[in-house]
Amino acid sequence: MKESSWSEETRRLGLPIDEQAVGRRLDEYLAGKFPFFSRAAWQREIFNGVVLVNGNKARKPSQRLQMGDELRRLHPFEEEPEVDTNMRILWCDGELAAVVKPAGLPMHEAGYYRRRTVAGVLPEVLGAGWTPVHRLDRETSGLLLCARQPAIRARLTDMWTHKQVRKTYLAVASGHPEQDLWDVNLAIKSERYERTNRSEISEQGDAASTVFRVLGRGKTASLLEAKPLTGRTNQIRVHVAAAGYPLIGDKVYGADPSILELYRKEGNSARVKELAGFPRHALHAWKLNLIHPLTGKDVQLECPLSDDLVSLCHHEGILIAGSSHNS
Repeated sequence: MKESSWSEETRRLGLPIDEQAVGRRLDEYLAGKFPFFSRAAWQREIFNGVVLVNGNKARKPSQRLQMGDELRRLHPFEEEPEVDTNMRILWCDGELAAVVKPAGLPMHEAGYYRRRTVAGVLPEVLGAGWTPVHRLDRETSGLLLCARQPAIRARLTDMWTHKQVRKTYLAVASGHPEQDLWDVNLAIKSERYERTNRSEISEQGDAASTVFRVLGRGKTASLLEAKPLTGRTNQIRVHVAAAGYPLIGDKVYGADPSILELYRKEGNSARVKELAGFPRHALHAWKLNLIHPLTGKDVQLECPLSDDLVSLCHHEGILIAGSSHNS
């Protein structure tokens, strides 16, 4: 296969093999480096001829890696799952922009996704050179801040690190919290699992704090405002589950561990989504407040609640304040 066609038909699997990986089995290396497939799944990929070593089909799963080997996987565009790529501009001043990320759209190339990603779609929405300043989980919808210049992005990243950006989310959670306002202060530790990065409450983790407020109660669920005061992986989802009110549709932190086990085996299959009770976890990035790094002016951004979560609230009989939805 010619190099000119590789970029369209294949996906690079990491950097060329270095001395630390020399001699390892191909299937073992791939399963450890790219756990969106299990080792058995990577073996099937190799037998099916879709794993390439230096442009040639891999011979067998036990093939030993050599210094400088370049690994790729055949990845035609039609193989990617269908997802909503309709990002739209919420606000833009030429240097900063806020876009609306639809639920299901991943931030970057990973797993089955290659071009149907925020990184792949953003140039079509804002133009070349724009990059996100922060990240949202694939299933999380809502406000995503982007910067045009690397220097501005670096300054904003520093502001995030020093807690100078205030974030507010909307969440539809199971059950009815007894309090209208409460906070969760529990340390969080991230663990690597097959298919998922799962964070857990742990004394060995990093300090984490989230403030929750009830905005409305329905038949079996509640609409919550969530303000993370720290930025740990999956923090809101972990903390609200620890409080006893997991997000509707959350397959990883929901109350039923059997759904998580099935999710690890099947991915986001139709059966998994049906058992979870909603196609995705019900979390939406609602507001951002920050000082503009160039002008010094206060910037307040707000993204209306997504249509699917509005429908979920209506189904639950939750009244939604006018500022939090499209209608």
